[in-house]
Amino acid sequence: MARLIVQWGRPLSGTVTPVPNKNSIIKLLPASLLTDDEVVISNVPQSTDVMILIQIMEKLGSKVSWLDDNTVSINNVWVSSFSIDPLLSDKMKASVMLLAPLLIRFGRAEMPTPQGCKLGTRPLDVLIEWMIQMGAQYEHTQGTYRLSHTGLKATEIWQWFPSVTGTENLILLAVRVPGQTIIYNAACEPHTQDLCHMLVAMGAKIEGIGSNRLVITGVDRLHGCKRKTIADHLDVGWYIAAAAVTGGSVTIRDAGTQHMGIIIQMMNKLGVHVDVDHHANTIHVPRNQSMVITKTVKGDIWRTHALHRPLLPPDFVHTCVVTALYADGQAIFDNLFYEYGFFFVQELAKMKANIILANPVTVITTWPNQFKGAHVMCPDILQAAYWLLIAALGARGESVLHSITPLFRRFPDFVSKFTSLGAAIELQE
Repeated sequence: MARLIVQWGRPLSGTVTPVPNKNSIIKLLPASLLTDDEVVISNVPQSTDVMILIQIMEKLGSKVSWLDDNTVSINNVWVSSFSIDPLLSDKMKASVMLLAPLLIRFGRAEMPTPQGCKLGTRPLDVLIEWMIQMGAQYEHTQGTYRLSHTGLKATEIWQWFPSVTGTENLILLAVRVPGQTIIYNAACEPHTQDLCHMLVAMGAKIEGIGSNRLVITGVDRLHGCKRKTIADHLDVGWYIAAAAVTGGSVTIRDAGTQHMGIIIQMMNKLGVHVDVDHHANTIHVPRNQSMVITKTVKGDIWRTHALHRPLLPPDFVHTCVVTALYADGQAIFDNLFYEYGFFFVQELAKMKANIILANPVTVITTWPNQFKGAHVMCPDILQAAYWLLIAALGARGESVLHSITPLFRRFPDFVSKFTSLGAAIELQE
């Protein structure tokens, strides 16, 4: 298992470019299955999740070629299978994004129960329920999901939960189903918007992109396109937090500033302020932040609930927790999305963090903290792995992060990027 050695005392300094949005590219690649024309996608990270998804598509018959280090060409003329490889699917939950395109191509799609980060049960009820409402038949036998149809129909759908995966599969179905489909309470995350914009470039008709009401008029055919994946807003927030806890000064280029509003607002509440240049698409983190947590107007402890967009992303709340531990004051964080997401606060406690797991979905941070380097174990959760790295960057002495491998699923070059900013970190295989 890989481990990371982190030395204290290095304020981050310099300019960095965030990784492409992993949650975008793992939707854009499956969307290409809706056409037999060539689709070219640039700004593609060679993270492990992306490479696994490409392997799954190649097993189906897709021809995927790398035009350069971060640009792929996909041709699906030879796709001949509707069954997703069970061994590869077991490595990533996002393989469910192939269900809708395969259902459109073949009238059938099947896959085993997918895996992924151990954040909780992460049910697929919304995804399956609304595909059934559009005319799909479903069965789950011997650990395999099977979908089929003899005719899909446009409809109005009110999602009882704004599932990102559910919304995106509905979008992938609706763009090719005759008639008008309306999705209420739709997810509107940056990566969902990115998927919609790519589909529009392929000839789809989608109204309401970026809102929680999507109106989709089905078309007979989609064509190829060229698309650049957006920046990962979580990675941008990660650099903001890392610069703040180390007392450094960092400029983030290609920062996707249009998607950063709620993250910047939350960091402001924790005493971290940034300079945003929307024209240049950059965010600058000044040196030596005040790091004083805001209180409510009544003087109470600030409390934050991680919820679906446009509120604080559940995948970013871990970074906020660590930032709060370096700030003067107290804060309460709730994350109802993932019932196991906060179970690893004991690793932060090893670093002398004053943090309380009030219940499985609520943590309380208190001041003061005297972070000290320690040996910590990264769980198989991306978010928990990078909150430990941020904590280690500001902890006195040396920290050793064991089982750091989960970070490569989303951030393939995080080591070189942090060392370029002056961090003293060393990866040991």
